[in-house]
Amino acid sequence: MKRLVIQHRPSCFLLGLLGSLTLLIAPLRAAPDATPSGSARRPLTVLILAGQSDILNWHADASLLPSDPLDATIRFYFHTGAPPLHPRMPRNFFNATSGDTWTTLRPQTQDPYHKYFRTFFGPEMTLCRRLAHRGTEPLALIKVGYFGTNLAEDWHPQATTGNQLYVLFHRQVSLALRRLKEEGWDARVAGFFWMQGGSDGARAEFAARYGENLALLVARMRADFATAQTPFILARTGPVANAPHREAVRQGQVHFGSTDPRAAWIDTDDLPLDTDGVHLIAPGIMTLGERMADAWMKLTTSPPR
Repeated sequence: MKRLVIQHRPSCFLLGLLGSLTLLIAPLRAAPDATPSGSARRPLTVLILAGQSDILNWHADASLLPSDPLDATIRFYFHTGAPPLHPRMPRNFFNATSGDTWTTLRPQTQDPYHKYFRTFFGPEMTLCRRLAHRGTEPLALIKVGYFGTNLAEDWHPQATTGNQLYVLFHRQVSLALRRLKEEGWDARVAGFFWMQGGSDGARAEFAARYGENLALLVARMRADFATAQTPFILARTGPVANAPHREAVRQGQVHFGSTDPRAAWIDTDDLPLDTDGVHLIAPGIMTLGERMADAWMKLTTSPPR
């Protein structure tokens, strides 16, 4: 007796359905590792510059800054100007931002109002140029700064009233880093740069706590965006004429910069000031940026103290 053999062949409908499911599932499996370019994520060194008016810096005339073709290769994100609660500015007014997106390294322009030089720059220009000329990995910088602000109340990471600038800083840095991830970058925060202190020197109680408050700020920045080993470079407040307690601030800055094993402080006393006796002018800002770059390179190539 012959055995009847029945062969089960999938119907055209089932074949088509299986094919459609395969096409749908394949992209889902690839999604976690996918990038906009379809390749492995590209490494990117990210630096963060923060503080008050000397990092903005309206007193630095951009027409005095030499051009450099490397600027077009350096990513730049900035959010700067008046603090949200400034009494003479509309709420949430900021004079120069990159519009919540990344651009390339360039001087900034005050808008819609301006004081001193409309187009200006801070230490980010020569800081990034110096590192880009010596490095191989792509470079990006986030700049967040607001004039006339203090560390004791405005920038304090535990502040619950007033300008609460750390909340604003955190929001801007987080947004900037998210944008880089969306573009396919493997962004790594590799350094913090800080110039602030003049406003704290106006009040004895603020100046006395400067070193303590700075340590809290640095610990929070590292915890939120980097590691405990990430370098922190601070520019010591100069001999500001309108800050009677500036020496206490300067002592706090030097103490922190000298005792934290991954920190360094930079002297600015010899840099040229504007006629107000407070703010650095273009040549001083350019030198400051180079000193910041040199201090960062020294910390990243030397073992912790």
